Amino acid sequence: SSGINADWPLRPGSCLHQIEPQGEVNFLTGIKIAQLALKHRQSKNHKTRIIIFVGSPIDSDEKDLQRLAKKLKKEKVNVDIVNFGETEDNTEKLTNFVSTLNGKEGTGSHIVTVSIGPTLSDALKKSPILSGEDMGGMGGSGFDFIDANQDPDLALAL
Repeated sequence: SSGINADWPLRPGSCLHQIEPQGEVNFLTGIKIAQLALKHRQSKNHKTRIIIFVGSPIDSDEKDLQRLAKKLKKEKVNVDIVNFGETEDNTEKLTNFVSTLNGKEGTGSHIVTVSIGPTLSDALKKSPILSGEDMGGMGGSGFDFIDANQDPDLALAL
C-alpha cells in the first residue's frame, strides 16, 4: 500500500480540513513580487492593480508599510486588500497602508475587511474591489466575468 488515497484526484477538497497552516506571511515581499510582475508584463495597456488576500497576522513594521505604499503610489499601482482571519491585528495597518496609497485625492485602492459571518465571495461581490470604477460594476452580476473553463483555480478561489 502506497498510502495514497485513490479518490484524491476526484475530490481534492475532501482533505482540506486536515491541512494545518504553518510558516509566516511576508506581506512586503509578496507585494514587491507582484509589483515586479506588473513591471515586466507583456500588455501594458491596462491600469496596474494588485489584489492581495491577507488571512494571517502582518508582522511588518508600520514604517516599512508606509514606505512601500508611497513607492506604489509614485508608480501609480493600485492595491486592493481583502482582510480576513486576523482582522483585529491587521485592520489598522492595512487601512493606513491603503490611505497612504490613495493620498488626498485617491479612491483607486480599497480594503475590504471580512468579519465572521459573511462568506468571502459574498463580501467580495458587494465590495468596491469588484464593483469599483475600473471594473465596470461586475460585482453586481456575481462572478459571471470569470470563465471557469479558462481559469478553474481562480473560479474555485472566488
